[in-house]
Amino acid sequence: MRPEVWCDVCCNLSLEIAREAELTPDFNHRHQDSGYHASRFETGYQIDCECLFIKESKSSGCEFCKFLAEVIDTFIPNQTSHGDWMLLCLREDSTFIYFNPSNPDNIRGRTNFQGVVYIYRPIDSVSAQSGSAYAHIPVLPDLKPPYSKESFNYLKTCLKICTETHDLCKQNLSSPPKRLLHVGVHGDSSARLYETPDDFREPYVALSYCWGKSNVLKTESSNIQSLIQGFSLEQVPAAVQDAAYVTQKLGLQYLWVDALCIIQDSKEDWDEQSAKMCSIYENAYLTIIASSSDAANVSFLKHGARPMTFQYRVPDKPGIILAARTECKNGHHFDSSAGIGNPVVPDPTMSRGWTLQESILPTRAISYSTDELQWHCRSTRSCECRGKANDQQMASILPGQSQLETLRQWDRLVRIYTQRQLTYPEDKFPAISGISQLIHKRTGWRYLAGLWEDHLICQLLWERHSFHPFVEDTDTSMPSKYRAPSFSWASVECPVITFTTSLNAPEEDETWYEDARLVDSEILLSGVDTFGRVKSGSSLTMEGRLMQDVELHGPTEDGYATYQVLLGGRDLTFEADIQLGTFCFIGSNGLPQRSARRSARRADYGLIELESGTTVSVFLLAHARNADGTGTQHFLFLGVSPSDHNAYERLGVLMVGCNPQEGYSWLDFGDIPVQRIMIL
Repeated sequence: MRPEVWCDVCCNLSLEIAREAELTPDFNHRHQDSGYHASRFETGYQIDCECLFIKESKSSGCEFCKFLAEVIDTFIPNQTSHGDWMLLCLREDSTFIYFNPSNPDNIRGRTNFQGVVYIYRPIDSVSAQSGSAYAHIPVLPDLKPPYSKESFNYLKTCLKICTETHDLCKQNLSSPPKRLLHVGVHGDSSARLYETPDDFREPYVALSYCWGKSNVLKTESSNIQSLIQGFSLEQVPAAVQDAAYVTQKLGLQYLWVDALCIIQDSKEDWDEQSAKMCSIYENAYLTIIASSSDAANVSFLKHGARPMTFQYRVPDKPGIILAARTECKNGHHFDSSAGIGNPVVPDPTMSRGWTLQESILPTRAISYSTDELQWHCRSTRSCECRGKANDQQMASILPGQSQLETLRQWDRLVRIYTQRQLTYPEDKFPAISGISQLIHKRTGWRYLAGLWEDHLICQLLWERHSFHPFVEDTDTSMPSKYRAPSFSWASVECPVITFTTSLNAPEEDETWYEDARLVDSEILLSGVDTFGRVKSGSSLTMEGRLMQDVELHGPTEDGYATYQVLLGGRDLTFEADIQLGTFCFIGSNGLPQRSARRSARRADYGLIELESGTTVSVFLLAHARNADGTGTQHFLFLGVSPSDHNAYERLGVLMVGCNPQEGYSWLDFGDIPVQRIMIL
């Protein structure tokens, strides 16, 4: 039941009081001349009003309104008389304000905040508030710097719970890394490179970080012996020093760092060790992710930025504290859908290619994110702020997943991965080799340059992400050096949408039919890693129905790499993987022919008009059919390969909707004979 005295403006920040108060006469009509509106939702209750109205209400003597007025002055310092609005949300699990100021400009070094501010009681003051009129306010920890005792205790607690209670996180260190850093015990200032014997079974910590452009100490053929003899930790960059410090504080003595545990100028050693990334991170007792550091020489422990916090000591109530802080927006809270102009910059590790698998492969990991520490293991995910994770940038390959779920997670990983950058574009496959190995180990599927043979047809249906929130179409390009066959998503430099994560994936009530099949494949490796770099000449041999000499026109004015094609009497728009050009060659009949081909010219250099008579071939891959006769057909558009006129290169995919009742008939390929084709 609600107390006898409650505020008809803020409802004492209590969801229970708001629900009880709603039953009182004229509740919905109070303050209606002040732009005040209260409403109930399934998940709670919210009050929409001007900040000024709350500040004026504090004169009523409500301690909660006084607190809110202080919060407004703290987070909206440059207030206007009208126009600065707030939404007070009372939920079962949280209480927060969404501020939407009319003036976001910086004035005299102070900026109006726009976004969510959480209301809470700090854990340290809970004992003094138990049973009080403030006991309904959610309890949350204050967020301390990453080097603090509180943050380290959070890490130790997560480790203890995981190692003692999570069966899914049990480890068996059967194959140690070839080399580790021996960092000694807490307080030691020197380390040495240690070559592990076969029977090595000591726990070790792994580090995931951004190298950046700084010149740092790394193991090479010329200095490996001196590093084995020992060196000062002051010689290594700040992020490695921090990782050594955390390792020592945990009572462990071994640390794996790629720059020091792989001989960087030895292709043989690099190929061998990069092929073992899966087991290195899987077997690490803990992986430290230096999420806030954009370079190796940037400390993640000394990163002091934390969400803005305000504390209010209730007058005449010793020990009772109310607090407010901005929400954590980085790491697993990051919302990538905000797109270009998003004021939140993602953690540096979220934009780098290599660090994706270094966050997926570990059995357990602690991320030193920009705002807080965040934990994840095979069993759970948590963070210091206790907020909910945003799963847009997350994927996982876990034991016990069904093969369908594993495929969906792989497709999700590819979608995330292709949004990231690599210093060396030729690392496209090596940088996710560990994830590929893990999936192969779990499923037995055969890997074909970024695709899985066992699900090849739907794997071929990837497409360019033409509406990606962070990447303009002008950023789409071809790699300067060959790194993948055209049928692979890795052959283009742009974000892609994989089939099972797209809107084109079949619905549950649709029946899926594959109209083509794989006959043979040849993936030419460029090293010892089956999941690593590949060489030119890699190919697929497919069997199916191919419609040839289909004329292509464009590009259209509507978008990048968009073309018009007449197919089966239907005028269709086709979006290519990358802009196309006309390729002229002499056909087998001795006559000149024109085929579309991928253009190596960057999009920002201007569009290329296809020459008249430029043709493509259309290969029927699959179709999905509903019980009412409607459905979709999925085609692969192909051009003659410039390197082998008897083979093809991929140009893109096209989905065609079919609804005979509305005049959109199925495209008839029945009269076209089945044939074999090679795609390079």
